[in-house]
Amino acid sequence: MSEIPTDWLDHSARLHPARVALADSREQLTYAELRSRAGGVAGALAEAGVGPGDPVAIDLPAGTGHAIALHGAILAGAVVQSMPTGGRAGVDVAAGTSFVDQGTLERAERLSGTWPVIRRACGAPLTRVLTSGTSGEPKPVHLTGANHLWSALASGLNLGVQPEDRWLCCLPLNHVGGLTILLRSAVYGTAAIIHDGFDTDRVAGVLSSSGASIVSLVATQLVRLLDAEAALERPRLILLGGGPVPADVLAEALERGAPVVQTYGLTEACSQVCTLAPSEARTHAGSAGKPLLGIEVRIDGGEILVRGPNVAPTALAADGWLHTSDVGRVDEENYLWVEGRVAELIVSGGENVRPARVEAALREDPDVADVAVAGREDREWGEVVIAYVVAAPGHAPDAERLLARARRTLDRHEVPKRIELVEQLPRTPSGKLQRRLLPPDPGR
Repeated sequence: MSEIPTDWLDHSARLHPARVALADSREQLTYAELRSRAGGVAGALAEAGVGPGDPVAIDLPAGTGHAIALHGAILAGAVVQSMPTGGRAGVDVAAGTSFVDQGTLERAERLSGTWPVIRRACGAPLTRVLTSGTSGEPKPVHLTGANHLWSALASGLNLGVQPEDRWLCCLPLNHVGGLTILLRSAVYGTAAIIHDGFDTDRVAGVLSSSGASIVSLVATQLVRLLDAEAALERPRLILLGGGPVPADVLAEALERGAPVVQTYGLTEACSQVCTLAPSEARTHAGSAGKPLLGIEVRIDGGEILVRGPNVAPTALAADGWLHTSDVGRVDEENYLWVEGRVAELIVSGGENVRPARVEAALREDPDVADVAVAGREDREWGEVVIAYVVAAPGHAPDAERLLARARRTLDRHEVPKRIELVEQLPRTPSGKLQRRLLPPDPGR
């Protein structure tokens, strides 16, 4: 097949015109309304000279307007560029990029209606998405229509799709985790509920009112909802990604009846690679699950390698695999266990130290709200372990006591050389730790 169908919105609008497609704090749109308004954006882009394959960036906050612009650009055959919501200054976009902003939406209103879908070649890019930049500078990844369609189908087969599903998106839309919620919802003909950022009380309110059946979170967001005593047992699924999850956080969530299913994915693989099936949430807690349909995973020297129809063609190495720079293992039952990043591995005195293991040990202390571990250069040991600790509200962690705890539970080479108290840790808007932005070793 030389072309890939990207008329997902058309298909859902024909089948379910009165079904809710999108909602935010201001409005709710049916599939018929979304298709009409997206057609208007496609028309406005055409009037501005945008043609098939041309780059388009969306300069709008998260909400229904952003989603309308996304689907309109796809209808026009454009390649949708991700960009931060803070504005255009310094944004890494392709040369000749056109922007969709509030003015575009206003011009599109007079053009709302049917707009013919422009099909594209299987290998042609549909989106250009920036990686989250947790361990290096963000880089652009070109994902094809085939990547997005396969990702949606594989996820749906694993998690199940119900007509009344309402997927709450409180992740940034400029990253793959938020973007794919909008696209897969259009494929399924289900609703996407869009929040402009993560607000603990607001998300807790939606969950307690059963306003969402699925929600995507990272570990830090789950912790905030647990602390707020949100009704986490209400949704059908809580998809938890963004890196390894502390064991105590996962245990508390499951004990409170939260239907947490862990997932492992990355931008180059169009979000999900492995995801626990809902029936395995408790029996295989801590695992990222098995590879989704059509996806292969193998371990080479501790590094996770991936290939399949969801992987961006340009991200494949010469050997035909995506080298993820993530560390993990696959057990005898084919479940993947993610242990961190290759770049994050600390080698101290010839011994390997996994930051996630040290962080989990320190996080068990009630005085600790958050913790990050990094390796810092040392003349004698090559690298030493430094821990950066954020105090729990109303607590004052004692460094010596924390080190004593670490010596009881960790191997000698894993024990931090120093513990530094900090007010907060550098994280992305979605809550992922940016280890590369941790302070330099203050003891040097």
